[in-house]
Amino acid sequence: MAIYAISDLHLSMCAEKPMEIFGEVWHDHARRIAANWDAIVKPEDKVIVAGDHSWALRFPEARPDLEWIAARPGTKLLIRGNHDYWWRREATNRIQRSIHESIRLVNGHAVMVDGVGITGTRGWRVESTEEGEDPGDDRVLNRELANLRRGLDEIPLGVTRKIVALHYPPFDEGLAPNAFAAIIEEYGVDTVVYGHIHAGSYLEGVVRGVDYRLVAVDHVGFRPVLISG
Repeated sequence: MAIYAISDLHLSMCAEKPMEIFGEVWHDHARRIAANWDAIVKPEDKVIVAGDHSWALRFPEARPDLEWIAARPGTKLLIRGNHDYWWRREATNRIQRSIHESIRLVNGHAVMVDGVGITGTRGWRVESTEEGEDPGDDRVLNRELANLRRGLDEIPLGVTRKIVALHYPPFDEGLAPNAFAAIIEEYGVDTVVYGHIHAGSYLEGVVRGVDYRLVAVDHVGFRPVLISG
């Protein structure tokens, strides 16, 4: 059994959303992801999908995209992304009951996989304005920080590895760690996978004992990345 990660699928099976407007690298991206995924991942494997699954605005419109994800091998562990408007936080349990059993919606809770603890939440990226003001929503920030703590608290002692999945990276545009990184270090997390970044600065590798992986599809060649196993 192996654990893989990928992010930012940006599917749109219900309505045309040509991703090529973001660059030729996105041409026919859904077919390419499916081909790579199906060739790499085995049915017993787990795949963390770190947000921005679908462009749909409502859950019924997202169904074809979720069916596409369900058709891929492995158990899929999904967290919310900033474009996942179809996945309202308060509707998580209802959505979970109505989708394929191979998809698990992870929202501030932990999943145990062969001694490995996995948790995740969307996160929140607060950027500075030119005037130096903070445009972030403290309410959302505090909720997402609480989600991360709750998920990490659910991971039992003695696990062989802790993996956190975030959509937003746990650092700012200048690559300075933020409050999410502080919690990650406090809990002794081994690996963080994140998405959202398609251009500009990003952070990868081991920093202060934590292995950071950017797994946005256009960064990883439109294929799931092996994280463990």
